[in-house]
Amino acid sequence: MPRGGPDGLIRVGALGGAVPVDYARVAPTYDRMRSSPQDVREFWTPTLLRLADVEAGSRILDVGCGTGRIAVPMAERHRVVGVDASPEMLAVARSKGSDAEFVRGDARRLPFRHGSFAVAFAVEVLHLLPDLAEAVWEIGRVAHRIVVATIDMETRTPHALDEAFPSFQRIDAARFPTIPAIEDACRKAGWRRVEAQEGRRRLESSTEEFLARVRGKYVSTLALLPPGEFERGLAWLERELPKRGPRYEYDHAVTFVAASH
Repeated sequence: MPRGGPDGLIRVGALGGAVPVDYARVAPTYDRMRSSPQDVREFWTPTLLRLADVEAGSRILDVGCGTGRIAVPMAERHRVVGVDASPEMLAVARSKGSDAEFVRGDARRLPFRHGSFAVAFAVEVLHLLPDLAEAVWEIGRVAHRIVVATIDMETRTPHALDEAFPSFQRIDAARFPTIPAIEDACRKAGWRRVEAQEGRRRLESSTEEFLARVRGKYVSTLALLPPGEFERGLAWLERELPKRGPRYEYDHAVTFVAASH
């Protein structure tokens, strides 16, 4: 992935002096903070494979694979290669002992030949890259189909993090590309039949589990807040959220953009 910071991922241009997320630091606890294995198997894997429209055994590329949360279960039926810039995240992925292959690489210069993959997934990663058009073009060089998963800031449902952290939504709006921008980048890169659709599900956990994830800065936005805002917002959540009950539930929408050559 692009070398925008120490981790090679975070887009810093739109965020002024924001400090890049240190994926070396978060790698050991990343899986505990992100989607549960059940969510990956029940939502992410079937949705991505449906949009991929490939046969079992097809060669799949997971761009920005991180710890292999998606690549590992997908490798049970397909030949999967995950690529990421962070050696620490890749070390966690490899430790899971799956049939997936994990490679360190740069999204601008993927270390694969033309047309090596039936499909490439970019799951919640394009907002971390400094050049959307460049990444989409390079993915198109190595794959016959692309499926992007991202957050549409126009349709996302507000949640407790917006209440606690005043800068949260502004930061994400600055770095998440709009759906029209992604569609336009795909068309300019030569992709055809560009289609977008939304997937929405309700997520829930105990209130304490959610607070623990916030303390661990489970989304990269929390590492990009202005000085002092994280501490103030966390204190507010720890005080106010338990008053709303023992469970925390919220709607989470993901927009998928799929295209083919």
